[in-house]
Amino acid sequence: MNGIKEPVLLIDPSELIVLKANNAAIDLLGGGKRKAITDKPLQAHYGNGQFLPDTMFPLFQDSFIITTSIPGTKTLIDFKASRININRKPFLLAIGKPVEKKQTLKLQLQHLEKEKSLHEMKANFMSMTSHEFRTPLTAIASAVDLLETRLQMDGLLNSFYQHNISKVSGEIFNLNSMLDEILTLSKIVSNNYEVKKTAVDVEQVLNYLKFQYFSERKDERVLNVKISGEPRKIYVDKSQLSKILTNLISNAFKYSVKKNPSIQLSYQKHKMMIRVFDYGIGIPAKDIPHLFTSFYRGSNVDHIEGTGLGLAIVKTFTEMNNGTIDVSSEENKGTTFTLTFRYEDHV
Repeated sequence: MNGIKEPVLLIDPSELIVLKANNAAIDLLGGGKRKAITDKPLQAHYGNGQFLPDTMFPLFQDSFIITTSIPGTKTLIDFKASRININRKPFLLAIGKPVEKKQTLKLQLQHLEKEKSLHEMKANFMSMTSHEFRTPLTAIASAVDLLETRLQMDGLLNSFYQHNISKVSGEIFNLNSMLDEILTLSKIVSNNYEVKKTAVDVEQVLNYLKFQYFSERKDERVLNVKISGEPRKIYVDKSQLSKILTNLISNAFKYSVKKNPSIQLSYQKHKMMIRVFDYGIGIPAKDIPHLFTSFYRGSNVDHIEGTGLGLAIVKTFTEMNNGTIDVSSEENKGTTFTLTFRYEDHV
């Protein structure tokens, strides 16, 4: 490898560990220190011959760019990787070429276009999948309703049938909720969501949601509501606010099995604060930084149904309406989500 003038890396394809590097790569990426780059994960950036664990590659592609600030000036190196076999074992051989300044912008734009195309493909796939599943789910729901009606008319709807029909209906509802979240996320990813802000009475929205979705529960729990301050409308997208509150309140019921969850509307001088409290299992401290990441679920909720999409959507919608969201939690005691929206004349 040292016979090649360009920087060369031999990489383990499964762990993305740099196994070997030629002298050119060691000089450019490791500042002349072999140990700075070999036997360590491939990084997106190298500097001062030191290993920077927070810049490891999240995903490997056949071509990738590494930034190096050795010997002090920032340089981009464009690597092209080929899959090779040595003694029947697979490896990646990556050969790099320093990018000229005139090419830098063009190269970065090319990589951004690839990334954008990948995001669009994911969004289209999610949207198509959601719509395709919706049709058979609707048919199943209709068949269950017809079956329940017929059993009732014939006087055969005993507790056994009632229990199992209720279970099927509940699972259909859960699947529909999951598809709604996936479809919503696909619209967000593809920038297909339009924010339509109007003056919204939050208390009115909350009362509707409470009556529609959170009343007459089988476990007889209720949502406690507390309001302080002089009521005032906020300028947000009403539909998105409904989705935000529905998700947070649903989670509050889901993760606190015995006690009633509560919500507090606090009308302050320049802003409105909405706090949703639950008194359940709480969130481990290590999970909180990742809580609003798509598909991420807490380490203590494996036994509870969920997709890991709800809070990502909540955060996105909150920020789209110029709001903020914060979370505080203590394991086995409960969790509080705090939403803040500034009034229009104080934005």
